[in-house]
Amino acid sequence: MTAAIPDSHRDLLAAPGVGVLSTIGPDGRPQSMAIWFLLDGEVIRTSLHRSRQKYRNMLVTPRATLFVFDPASAYRTIEVRSDVTVADDGDLSFLTRLLSHYGQDLTTFKAPTDDRAVVTFTPARVVTNG
Repeated sequence: MTAAIPDSHRDLLAAPGVGVLSTIGPDGRPQSMAIWFLLDGEVIRTSLHRSRQKYRNMLVTPRATLFVFDPASAYRTIEVRSDVTVADDGDLSFLTRLLSHYGQDLTTFKAPTDDRAVVTFTPARVVTNG
């Protein structure tokens, strides 16, 4: 069952911001990394290079948490615990869309653009504060 993203905190996911993605590493410990993301209806998506550890972590354990705080008030936060699905982004259409959300394009993006995947986070539990 998909958990709803409350209107009170939707703005934190709709604005271009940085979230902390936490996955479970091969040793069973959490691994956290800052990522860009895009709210897409009731799910959240990001683009990852397939060589990244966080990508490999989610293939083994397809669950992750995205944590975002309000830059104006660190006590206003949203934690989205999610089920994860992965799809190919061979034509880079999603990466292009994500970069546009952040005012970038493929020519200004500093990370590799080959071998990209679209990772979709479907909320299973949403916790808000503030």
